[in-house]
Amino acid sequence: MNAILPSQNQYALVCPRDFSSRMNEYWTSPRPTGLGQHSSAPLKVLWRIMGENFRAAIEEACLGIQSPWRILQPPTGSGKTQGTCVYAAMQAQRNLESHLKPVGMLVVTRLIEEADKIRNTINRIAGRPVAIVNHSGNAASLEALQASDAVVITHQAFLNAKRNLKVDNSAAWERLVSWRGGKRLLTVIDEALANVVDESSATADNLAFVLGIIPQAVRQALPEQVQVLEQVYSVLLAYVSEQDGDSAMSMIWGEKEAPGAVDLSPLRAAMSEVRYDRLVGNRSSHKNHAWLAARVAETLEAVQSCLDQFAYYAKEGKYHSINSAALAVPLNTPGPVVLDATAKSNFLWDLFEERHVCPPVPSHARDYSNVTLHVARGARLGKNAMIEHVKERLPRVRRAIEEALGDERSLFVCAHKDVEDVITKRWSEKSAMKVGVGHWNAVDGRNDWQDFDAALILGLPYRPQTWATNMFCALQGSQDDKWLQSPEWKQFKNVRREMEQRQMSVSVIQAINRICCRHVIDAEGNCPPADIFIVLPQDAMGESVLDAIKADMPGIAVRQWDFELDPPKGRKPRESSHTRLISYMEEQPVGTVSLTEIQRSLKLTSLKKLRETLNAADHPTTQALSDMGVKYVAGVGRGSKSFLMKAI
Repeated sequence: MNAILPSQNQYALVCPRDFSSRMNEYWTSPRPTGLGQHSSAPLKVLWRIMGENFRAAIEEACLGIQSPWRILQPPTGSGKTQGTCVYAAMQAQRNLESHLKPVGMLVVTRLIEEADKIRNTINRIAGRPVAIVNHSGNAASLEALQASDAVVITHQAFLNAKRNLKVDNSAAWERLVSWRGGKRLLTVIDEALANVVDESSATADNLAFVLGIIPQAVRQALPEQVQVLEQVYSVLLAYVSEQDGDSAMSMIWGEKEAPGAVDLSPLRAAMSEVRYDRLVGNRSSHKNHAWLAARVAETLEAVQSCLDQFAYYAKEGKYHSINSAALAVPLNTPGPVVLDATAKSNFLWDLFEERHVCPPVPSHARDYSNVTLHVARGARLGKNAMIEHVKERLPRVRRAIEEALGDERSLFVCAHKDVEDVITKRWSEKSAMKVGVGHWNAVDGRNDWQDFDAALILGLPYRPQTWATNMFCALQGSQDDKWLQSPEWKQFKNVRREMEQRQMSVSVIQAINRICCRHVIDAEGNCPPADIFIVLPQDAMGESVLDAIKADMPGIAVRQWDFELDPPKGRKPRESSHTRLISYMEEQPVGTVSLTEIQRSLKLTSLKKLRETLNAADHPTTQALSDMGVKYVAGVGRGSKSFLMKAI
């Protein structure tokens, strides 16, 4: 007897045209009931296509078909997130009013704050509580999950549920995809997923460190686990001795040859009981213990992944490592639809191959003719160079931007996380201009700066070459040495470089679109006037990013920015000891610093002139120190110490 499959006609489905009409009404209605935006024919078509793909994904899921991931590319500011909220509210209403089977939704967004906003928006549009959040800041009960038409979670929670499936723990996943109507049938993922691949890496230094601090009692209790760890370290050292170049990759073992079998979890558990601070530093320090414990745990987890999967050797700079990767995305997600404004540049979807489709959307829904992109060229734009030179580069950047914009504008700065505090203290907190600062990997999808009218992209988020290798192998399977040394794929002679360039473009476009250019001000899809400043390298990477920006933001005006991030070589002014002293004290916490310590830190040959300066109350350096709450306290008597005391 043949099993009877459910029919999509049995479910309470939302009509795509009704959705487009309702979205248009919500989009154009004045606040607070609507968004007060301008609509257009292309936007209405875009919303209808969104509705059609939502419905098609539901229909395939209710038939038990594992549908390909639908990747839609609504341009930034076209209502993809708000449209998801409207659709969820309409679906909940259909569930309530219809005698047909209800349809449950799972909405996945990047940040906890965004999840809360989406829940609130859905419930406001629906006029009743139909959506809940489930994240680390607000865990929902099983009863609430079962009863709610829509559940909103973060990208991280979505990926964590997949990781639990990997270890045969389906409880977390089932909590998300099951409800009173059976299985949820639609999963809407807002923005491309971050961290879609679990990357594992253990350096030779970290392996040596872990092996060196395993207590004898643990060695005796778990000889097999310790022996395997020693073998992995020996294998890695064998590759280290063979490499002379600055960078190299070699396959250690493929998926079919992976050793596997050995479970390192007992060793991880035993090592979690070790007091590393006392073992290494011979003193109690919670901070040091936590840091060392994390280092040990991450190393053991990485080795376990390498044993369970493929593993390859990599050398980058002075670091030698064993690496592996696995796909963290649950491919069996019910009715997956991804709303990715940068899908055209995102190489992830190329690697999905037949597991995804990209339905066409209107290409002229937005116009960026009111946006001017000011492009300068520079070098050393990665994290390490920006950290090293930020204090000397920042005054140059600040002068150039403030001269170009004036005090009445608002500027969003996207930079590396390690320089964010410096930019905030030396610019954002002291400028007449409104300046907001964010860092790479923490700006995508955020609306914090949506009313700012200018943006500065300062430094670029380069990724290690292991990132592209991990991404490729996680989706395409482990590769051989030939591919690692010459990574060809389809029409790409160097697919690793293509992936790196595309990912850089995705990151930059996401950062640019955090400001007011995401808003629509008329029926032609224009945005308010905005200025974008960016320093790009004079190489293929820079050209690739520039081409991607122009393709994703049609109509944008590109202008040369006559700016040099670094002064011409040979003419770098020598920083005086007084300037260095002021900068040094700016970074010091409240308290005292002896002149001896200052002499050592600033590499001063003598303290005589410094004492004379500090004793002169009208000297510009003494006055600058006084303005920041620093007072000079001279030592009294032979052998007494003089110091600077910072009060604020």
